[in-house]
Amino acid sequence: MPRPAENICPSNNAEASRDHIHSHGVYSQTRQQAETRYRWQIHHPVDGIKDRVAVEVSPWNGLLPRWRFIIPADYDGMVRWGVARSGSDDPDHEAVRRPVTSEPVQLMDGPDVKWVGGHNPLSASSLSAVFVFQGEPPHYLGFGQAAEPDGPPASVEGIYFQAHHHSHP
Repeated sequence: MPRPAENICPSNNAEASRDHIHSHGVYSQTRQQAETRYRWQIHHPVDGIKDRVAVEVSPWNGLLPRWRFIIPADYDGMVRWGVARSGSDDPDHEAVRRPVTSEPVQLMDGPDVKWVGGHNPLSASSLSAVFVFQGEPPHYLGFGQAAEPDGPPASVEGIYFQAHHHSHP
């Protein structure tokens, strides 16, 4: 089940409050493992547009190929998606290796979803997957790794946006 986005602003600078990053998931130094499988960052505003948001995802360590974002099939607020250097909110769709976009699919006893993704190996230090939306956020945004080159993610970790109080897959 997707988890709520945690809004942790790393800066106390008043000027930075208009342009900052929020984090989802905390790396536990004592357990030497992440509470989440992926490193999530939320950037806003994007492109100087107040209601435009970028969600950046990468692994905590190692490489992650065959990555996928999962969104509600009827969501129409997507602006762009792709890969970007870690820490960036500007994805390049043209740089995605073997981009994958699904038709809407109904989850077993669940909602209709679609996924977008690629095959570039993501890394916490160099390359992230980025999904940019504007306006109302999707009810949830999932992320995972596919077992098959053109397939859906085998398991999904996600976030839902606190403005929505619906149950999610």
